[in-house]
Amino acid sequence: MPEQQPQQIGRYRVTGQLGAGGMGVVHLAFDEHLQRKVAIKRLIRNPSSSTAHLRIRQEAKLLAQLNHSNIVQIYDVVEDAGEIALVMEYVDGCTLSQWQRERAPSLAQRLAILRQVCTGLARAHSIGIIHRDLKADNILVDRDNVAKITDFGIAKNWREESDLTREQHVAGSWGAMSPEQALGKPLDNRCDLFALGVLAYRLLTGQSPFGDHDSAFVIVERIVKSQHPPADKLNPELPAALSKLLDRLLEKEPDRRPLSASAVADELDAIQATLNPELAAGTLSGTATVTAESFHSQVRSRQRQRKSLLAASALAVAAAVAFASMSALLPASGKSAGKYIAIVAPNDKNFGNRETRLLGQSVLSTLKQDLTNRDGLLLIPYRESTMLMGRPLDDQARALNADLLLHPSLDCTSRQCELSLDLIDTDTMTVKASRSTQLATGGSTDSRARTLQQLGKLLAAYPRRGSEASFGLSDADYRRYLWLFDQRDDDAHITEHLAELEALQQRNPLFTPLYRLYSELVIDQRFVSRSMEAVERLEHFLEHAPSSIADHPDVLSARLSLAIQRQDRKRGEALLDQLRLRLPDSASYYWHLAVFHQHLGDYREALAAADRALELRRSYSHLVQKAMALTGLGEMDAARPLLQEALTLSESNINAVSLLAGNELDAGRPGETVRLLTSVGLDNLGGMDIYNLCLAHYIERQFGEADHCLARLAEESPGDAEVLLYRAEIANARERPEQARAFAEQALAAVADRDDWEGLLMQARAHAELGHAARAVEKLIRVGRNAPDDIYVNFARAQVYVTTGDLFSAKAHLRKTLDLGLSPIWFQTEPFAPVCEEEQFADLRSDYPALCAKRQQKPSSVASKGSTSA
Repeated sequence: MPEQQPQQIGRYRVTGQLGAGGMGVVHLAFDEHLQRKVAIKRLIRNPSSSTAHLRIRQEAKLLAQLNHSNIVQIYDVVEDAGEIALVMEYVDGCTLSQWQRERAPSLAQRLAILRQVCTGLARAHSIGIIHRDLKADNILVDRDNVAKITDFGIAKNWREESDLTREQHVAGSWGAMSPEQALGKPLDNRCDLFALGVLAYRLLTGQSPFGDHDSAFVIVERIVKSQHPPADKLNPELPAALSKLLDRLLEKEPDRRPLSASAVADELDAIQATLNPELAAGTLSGTATVTAESFHSQVRSRQRQRKSLLAASALAVAAAVAFASMSALLPASGKSAGKYIAIVAPNDKNFGNRETRLLGQSVLSTLKQDLTNRDGLLLIPYRESTMLMGRPLDDQARALNADLLLHPSLDCTSRQCELSLDLIDTDTMTVKASRSTQLATGGSTDSRARTLQQLGKLLAAYPRRGSEASFGLSDADYRRYLWLFDQRDDDAHITEHLAELEALQQRNPLFTPLYRLYSELVIDQRFVSRSMEAVERLEHFLEHAPSSIADHPDVLSARLSLAIQRQDRKRGEALLDQLRLRLPDSASYYWHLAVFHQHLGDYREALAAADRALELRRSYSHLVQKAMALTGLGEMDAARPLLQEALTLSESNINAVSLLAGNELDAGRPGETVRLLTSVGLDNLGGMDIYNLCLAHYIERQFGEADHCLARLAEESPGDAEVLLYRAEIANARERPEQARAFAEQALAAVADRDDWEGLLMQARAHAELGHAARAVEKLIRVGRNAPDDIYVNFARAQVYVTTGDLFSAKAHLRKTLDLGLSPIWFQTEPFAPVCEEEQFADLRSDYPALCAKRQQKPSSVASKGSTSA
């Protein structure tokens, strides 16, 4: 169990936790004597390291000597009952990685940060101290753009002998260590200069000079042996002198690097003095002609063609030094071994009647289950294939980035169908092999067995992993499952379908597709009804899964869905660890990881996982997932080209269109939202798309159309409090206070029993609308830190505080929302009228001139060009 947070450390009152690592946990605390915030690094109890106490004392000793504005200061050392803690300066800011991602700094600002890091390093080096783990996560940047080096936990005075790090063999982070550090050689200040080069390279190009390969062994090999791509290849806007400085910092031989951090600072000053003012002030576009990973991969490919053994020997050297620590730090997740295969989704219109449809579902179910269990094949999720139904096969292969396509087709008469299975090589778009068989219409276990037989002959080169588990369903139960699967989009009867699946489970508990289908229906009902009742049913359903199938991907995926709905981070992470071991395709694992973090509001982690999935297989689905993570971070402009690329691969893809339309709405372009959504046809829109269409009309002050649109949503989802609250806002804007109050009361009743962060947020908005200021604020306090710190949550908080009259708190959340990328047009609605009227917001209006610019203008007519029947 996690250790309980202490309330007091010495004279310092602990108020929260800032982070944790392998050696210590960092608390936020308040110094009662000096009335200031401090950060306290405290040793974790029962550490696995026998020398951890020695190392934290070493850190205190080193920090005490480093009195410098660009190094985190130490204030005190607290020792009590065998425990030791460092009391340090609290930096109100973020890591350099976050600063680079969130603030889009100019080239001049980046160079200024690097110069500050150099001066901090120079101070440390001047008294013989080397950091040995210098990286972006160990650089903090405060609100005034002052950089401070932190985490000297493995630092060392190179003039003194020390055994403090022998138990971990090679100290430091693998991606930033110098060649001599990776090889365990003696170190001096020049190893920090190499790490500075890695840090600067990533800050100026957005990429690591040694790529982003999953395997740390590969990264170490590149550090020791491989030349990095020139920085100006990754970012052509970089001055030549700056690119050459990076090359010198990243020299393999320490003697060829700059003499000192002070010398690097001087060179940065000279470069900055010669910068074109426009280049210095602009943000770097990073239009790369090559990526670092592709550069190293191409080099590796050429080496293989020459059959060189040098790379293997260099890797062996690095592995011999690093292996003991490596396995604990970085789990292997290299590129999946096998060919990506996709099932071509047949056109449902060809299945003219119920019996043919059931047979079609039987064939597809059989293909999916079989292909997930064959050596050398990696099945691309069928959900991706369905979005491409009817497209030319070469377009589908490109959109999915598949090596092989399996194309099933049925040619049916009234009583039987001929099933043809074609295996297509996407490099040449030719049929490699083909099989066919006769099947009776209507799904049956006999049809399933015949399909498996033909599939085994077609894919003889890719043997099954083990024998197929016993298939114990009766014909009647199998047909019922196929029918329920065929009706999975029938939202009106989800409750009945869940009950039928529960009955099927009682008779067939080992049939794993039941668990995946059940969880999908639960998520659909949760979205439609906003009720947690279906989630309770899923938990009960999973409790009856036999232990013999507990680690099957279908069951693990269903349990992961439950953990996401429960916002159970610990359980979700444990399930993802199990999925990593069970899924043969690493890209699929990283997709699941991205979805998990996205739902929990961990957008940076979601972005990193989506990047890994894209690296393994660049498909339209992974592009959309990365765009979702960027959107959560407020980087809509960065998401747009990804979505446009996804749409070139999958034209009219509803997922890409939906996200792009939502981003356009957040960016203050409601007319473009209307255009995008109506372009795919209203019948193809999901509930969230209709919702965004309603909000586009609302932002355009088309109140009649907006309310008509929301009324339609309310009929389909009567428990959706957010729809009711927007109807209340519209009623107020149309000067109908009684109607507004009725809608707010309905919204409050709809979420009265909910205790999750989203339900509490809706309760707060409803109480604010009803004039219950104290209750509204109390609900916001209960939301606390459980909710993600994103646009949606900050916007809702700002609205509650404005409505309840707490303008100071409102301004803080309003500013955060604007900083995250939400357009000022969203604050020109009636609830935010005080923003344009009260003196409290004068500085905000000055910082964002567009905030109230259009408040007095007449509503645009753009939205009226869309359909009014939504």
